[in-house]
Amino acid sequence: MSEAESSSAVDEVASSTRRKSGRVSKRPDRFAPATSPTGSAKRKRGDDNDSGVEADEPLSEEDSEQSSEGEPDEEELRERRRKKKVKAPARKPAPKKAKTNGDSVSLAIRPATKASKKAPKRPRKAPIRKSALPNETEGLYADVFASGDRLEDVTARWVARFNEHEAKAVAEVVNLVLRATGCDLHITEDDIADPDNAPNRIAEIQEEFQQYEITEYPLIAKAKDGGGNAFRNALHGFFVTLIQTAAQSGLLYESAELIENISVWLGAMSSTGNRPFRHTSTVASLAITTALAQVAADIVENTAKRTRQSEAEAKKSRVNKARVTAADQEVEEYNQKLQVVDGLLDDWFSVVYVHRYRDVDARIRVDSVIALTDWIITYPDKFFDGTKLRYLGWVLSDPNPPTRIEVLHQLARLFRDEDKLTGLKTFTERFRPRIVEMATQDAEINVRAAAVDLLDILREAGFLEPDDIDSIGKLIFDSDSKVRKAVVGFFAENVNAAYEATVEDMGGEEVLNEALAPPDEDDEAHHNPRLEWLKLKCLVDQLLLYDEDEVELPSQIQRMSPGTELGLIAAGVESRRLLAAQALYDAIPEIRSWEVLAGYLLYDHSQTVQSGGSEDPETMLRQNCQLEEKHETVLLDVLNAVVRIKLQRLAEAPKDKKRTKVQRESDKEDQADMARRLSLLIPQLLKKFGALPEAAALCLRLERELNLDVFEELRQNAALASLLDDINKQFLTHHNERVIGEAIISILHAQGSEELKDTVDLKVQALWDDLINTFDALRRNRDFSIRGNLNKNTIVGVSNVVLKMAQLVTVSDASVLDEVITPAKSKGKGKKAALATPPIDSVLQILDRGVPVEDIDAEIEEADDALVRHAMSVMLMYFMWKCRECTTHVEEGTSMPDDELMALVERRDTCVTALMRILESRKGVDEVRLDAANLLLDVYTMFCTLRVKKSKIAKTPKKTQGRGSTADVNDDWEALCRDIDGDTTKLILQTLTAWENNLAKLTSKRLEEPDVDDDPIDPDDEPESDEEETTGEHAVSGKQVRAILVEQSLAAFGGRIVHAVLVGALDSDGSSAVRKRLERNKLKLTPTWKEVVNHLDAVKQRKVAKKSAKPAKPAKPAAKPAKSKDTVGVDSEEEEEEEEEQLEVPGDEIEDEEMADADAEQTNGVEDVHENGDADGDGDGEQDAEEESILGD
Repeated sequence: MSEAESSSAVDEVASSTRRKSGRVSKRPDRFAPATSPTGSAKRKRGDDNDSGVEADEPLSEEDSEQSSEGEPDEEELRERRRKKKVKAPARKPAPKKAKTNGDSVSLAIRPATKASKKAPKRPRKAPIRKSALPNETEGLYADVFASGDRLEDVTARWVARFNEHEAKAVAEVVNLVLRATGCDLHITEDDIADPDNAPNRIAEIQEEFQQYEITEYPLIAKAKDGGGNAFRNALHGFFVTLIQTAAQSGLLYESAELIENISVWLGAMSSTGNRPFRHTSTVASLAITTALAQVAADIVENTAKRTRQSEAEAKKSRVNKARVTAADQEVEEYNQKLQVVDGLLDDWFSVVYVHRYRDVDARIRVDSVIALTDWIITYPDKFFDGTKLRYLGWVLSDPNPPTRIEVLHQLARLFRDEDKLTGLKTFTERFRPRIVEMATQDAEINVRAAAVDLLDILREAGFLEPDDIDSIGKLIFDSDSKVRKAVVGFFAENVNAAYEATVEDMGGEEVLNEALAPPDEDDEAHHNPRLEWLKLKCLVDQLLLYDEDEVELPSQIQRMSPGTELGLIAAGVESRRLLAAQALYDAIPEIRSWEVLAGYLLYDHSQTVQSGGSEDPETMLRQNCQLEEKHETVLLDVLNAVVRIKLQRLAEAPKDKKRTKVQRESDKEDQADMARRLSLLIPQLLKKFGALPEAAALCLRLERELNLDVFEELRQNAALASLLDDINKQFLTHHNERVIGEAIISILHAQGSEELKDTVDLKVQALWDDLINTFDALRRNRDFSIRGNLNKNTIVGVSNVVLKMAQLVTVSDASVLDEVITPAKSKGKGKKAALATPPIDSVLQILDRGVPVEDIDAEIEEADDALVRHAMSVMLMYFMWKCRECTTHVEEGTSMPDDELMALVERRDTCVTALMRILESRKGVDEVRLDAANLLLDVYTMFCTLRVKKSKIAKTPKKTQGRGSTADVNDDWEALCRDIDGDTTKLILQTLTAWENNLAKLTSKRLEEPDVDDDPIDPDDEPESDEEETTGEHAVSGKQVRAILVEQSLAAFGGRIVHAVLVGALDSDGSSAVRKRLERNKLKLTPTWKEVVNHLDAVKQRKVAKKSAKPAKPAKPAAKPAKSKDTVGVDSEEEEEEEEEQLEVPGDEIEDEEMADADAEQTNGVEDVHENGDADGDGDGEQDAEEESILGD
């Protein structure tokens, strides 16, 4: 009875001190046999034969029957019902019946704060975990994962069982861990009695468990399968609560064998080769260590508190010696307890953590990193030292990216604590270079971003060296947007620091604000000196500082990341500085106002230089804001970025459903107003910066951001016409390819507006008139077919005109080159005779200059080569326009006039002949030789697609052909469709060999030996030795640049060869000689080359499909709508290869229609091809939209 009374007393005390809850919980029926034998606990279960429980059950059923009986019985029943209603809410969420032992009275009285914190969490997780439990699960595992009881109650009941039978209770804990691994095997109390045999017993269980080959276990399982975070939190929380309960009851200090036994078994499990055992036991061990650290921290806090009380009492005038003695005695007891806990912490750390932080399982390493950081924060007296911190530093080199990310996050937690910065100095000095290396060179983007975030914290703490700051600041130009976004705050703070230092040197911000009185008119405010200009100047200085490269790179090459490998700039990708400015848009408020930027750029700084030195604040500001040419270029990039983002956000604002109609109308007005103001700004910028090629190109780029339909809506066509005139002026006056290209793209952008098409066509025609007149003046009385017969100035002048013609023909029909324009003023028959031939004939003559001759000055030689290459670009676009015209005639069933057709055939033959002479006369890795081979392949393949188109139309039912039946079509155009003969094929393959050898040398690759039947390699085709190969870092970068450019050229050339094979222009005799030659070095060169050659397999796949699935043919033309004239539009990378770095958008209309016809046709094994000159043939027509070409990469 003493035990029952004691248990009843515990229940009453616990229920009176614990806060009542209204949660509803299922009754844990399965635990009835193991609960307390006392009647007070069983009375609440309702499923035993105890008299108290029987009295509860009939109350609701017999209540009406008992109403007529005596008053005492009725009162007794009412009293019982009242008690039942009062007690029910308090006992359902946490059944207090589990307090089974009178010796555990002290455990039942726990601080209400902890109970209240954890009470809401446990019941919510119980249903999730319970779904994965078998019905027969019981014991401690069921208590933790299925009962819904608070973990404080579960551990209290376990402590009571431990007091009754220690070995059995410890076995429950070990079996809990075993069960949490997914293992149904268990140990007994006899095993616990023999701790020395623990490793052997665990090995036996592991061996038996591994026979089932279980790979999934609860810790890594999904929540729906009974695992996930809910399971992990319950397991971790149980062991933390167990240690805290043991510490509160004194069991932790009185029964040292408890923790020692658990340590023996969990330590043995954490060292096994079985991953579920090792991971689960490690999680439990780390939780125990975390709880011990918390207990130690509480002891340290209580010790300090008692020490302060003792010292305060001792300082009083009347010292209460009894109180001082009692406090000192408590301090001594706390010190003894701390000594015990410290010893346990050392044991657990050496047994588990030292081995598991480098476990082969990355999940275990991540758990170890998180746990150590928790220990350092919880109990810094023990863990916050170099011997523990070094473990975090070592994990920085972990091979698993998520582990590296986690350790960076944990270090950020430590460095954010200002109290720990002093203790982290030594660690920082040792591992800072590794963190910087992770930020700049790690292979994983997420790791780099996390490292940048940590370094930003280090910068704020003053732990970074200037070189480190510069290394991280350069990441603002990184090729990955996530890294740029991560470094924005770091970079912006550097700009702010430079700005604040400059302002301080000028007397402070208040002095400058007083000196810079705001003007009356707002429009003038943007054109007067202001503090925002100084911030912009600091920004530009930082961008220029970090954008410098020791080796000057070609325009199409850039570093992917500062200090790392080089890469090609894909067509359409913006400059690094523009991307950096876009990333900084939201971080630096001063750059968001494009009007301030424009005013700063348009400001005349020439007067500032004349003023000389002065201490006047405004004068000092003008001097510090002085811009040089390089500054202006960067600011124009920033202006482009700001304008683009501003207009994009204004365009997207109406799509926001949260905005009102008034706000949307306001956004639309702002967008129109900004376009109008920009149209006025661009001419001003061109007027100031038009003479500088790079700056002029950036000014022209602003036109692309405008919505030109706004001009039509506002009836401001005159403003647009004026803007187009300025663009035409830049096109005609500049000879820089970038400026000309930007002008062409601006014209193409203007052509996209249907309402303004007529206006734009007039401007384009004006350009043609100007170019043709100039070209006619240059070709009068001159023979362009003889190399070296012109002086350098004349060659350069002709080359500039031909370059502009090559660009303009991409956006306008080339038929103007077939026309003979009569001079405005004719003074004699001689001059008229000089214009008897159209401009295209003179361009064909220029091709003859490609045959090299001896005894020519090097400068003239170079100028002649440039002229020939520009002429090739003109001929490519000319034949593409003509091929489109022929395709139209074939589709419509009409015939091209005989005189036009014959002229076209003659020009085609003349061009091919000239290109053959160039190939025969030039050897080795020669750019002109390669361009000639590319154009030769393009000319053959583009006209071969006419046969494909004709064959397809012949098989199409004549539903809509009407009079224009294909039977009546003149087939004279077939004279254009010729296969490449053997001699031409030999020249093409010789060129291929030369470029393959060159790339192999630059990339240190070894090629396959040539076949015996192959023609001998010309000695001139062998690559020259690279004398700069070992002369230093600059030579290495130069070699990398050459390798990238050669790879790009070879990929474009190989793509054209593959294209020719696919359309039947090459290997038409069925010998497959070209195919075999391409596949010879397929695996010996770069991955890009491998992908180029892989497109040859498309023919094999098509032939197999043709033989085995003939009924499928009618379905193939269905793919044609996806390749219509309107949708094939733009393929920037392929277009760049075809047009010798021409713009990708112009000319797409020509090539797309002609290529789309070839795409849709599947006869004769012809594969889908996209661009004329690129072998972007997909393996299947049905997968056209999915298999994108990479040949231009």
